[in-house]
Amino acid sequence: MTTENAEMPRLLSGAFHEDSAEGGTSVATVPQETPDIDPGDILRDYWATAKQHYLDGDYPDYASLAWRALEPDDPRKLAGALLFAEMWRKFGDEIAQDLDNALAYRVPSWHGPTLDELNQRHADMLARNRSSGLGGAA
Repeated sequence: MTTENAEMPRLLSGAFHEDSAEGGTSVATVPQETPDIDPGDILRDYWATAKQHYLDGDYPDYASLAWRALEPDDPRKLAGALLFAEMWRKFGDEIAQDLDNALAYRVPSWHGPTLDELNQRHADMLARNRSSGLGGAA
């Protein structure tokens, strides 16, 4: 056994290990046990947390930008989906149109015309109306 390995504690099931090769010295070790995690416990905890968020009203509206920004495993995301599911159950197809509107792609405002462009279009329209006699007194 090298000196480097002799200085490292050995991991055994007990709290202490007596190393006979090193003259019977006792080395403190921490048992390395991995707890058995029941997937059902994880789901029950997730559901309970989502339900509490639902009851507290602590969640963004379904399909909103804030809702979409949540991680998939965030319980608030499930709470928002639960409210929407309940609304769908109560109001049926009316809510489907609301969802379609919420999820519809909208052109960002910075893709539209600038204020200067709108003012120029307005001035052009007024000039056309004046030249055609629709603009009133000149």
